[in-house]
Amino acid sequence: MGRPALFIRLSGCNLNCEGCDTDLKPSLDLSVLELLKRIEGQGKRVIITGGEPTLQMNELVDLICRLYSRGMEIHIESNGTNTIPLDILEKICCAVVSPKRGSDFNLGFWANKSNVHLKFVLGKPDWCWNEKELKQLIPILDRERVWIMAYGTDQGMQNASEAWDLALKLGTNYSDRLHIRLKRS
Repeated sequence: MGRPALFIRLSGCNLNCEGCDTDLKPSLDLSVLELLKRIEGQGKRVIITGGEPTLQMNELVDLICRLYSRGMEIHIESNGTNTIPLDILEKICCAVVSPKRGSDFNLGFWANKSNVHLKFVLGKPDWCWNEKELKQLIPILDRERVWIMAYGTDQGMQNASEAWDLALKLGTNYSDRLHIRLKRS
């Protein structure tokens, strides 16, 4: 958060989370080569996000390999429902996996990868995690790579202090929602 990066937002998601902050407006249909031409010379750090990027696995693998061969620092954000081939995951500097409560994600696969950080959203919607669940789950994880983030789509982020307090209590990291706090109308 707060580091300059180029964002590549892939469309489509296999989940339908209430309050999702992903813009679902029509998108451009670009080939990997067309996308690479558009981003040429716009920095060395790229974050691939969605929707859910792994729904387009063949194109995602091609994109990651081409970015990697150009010396790009690659980050990806995923809900963790689809695993990424290990040889491709090794090319990614940092994968942020934000599993949604009740979804079919493979915690064992993601938790054992040193370049993967797990981000749990604390909140009231059904797909968010609650304090009781996180108190049970987090002790089995590497807390250095666990983040707790408050649910919220308004700039005030009313439950941010609750997420902060829980992160402190559990010895994990706190993730704010800077893109929401700084949203301009």
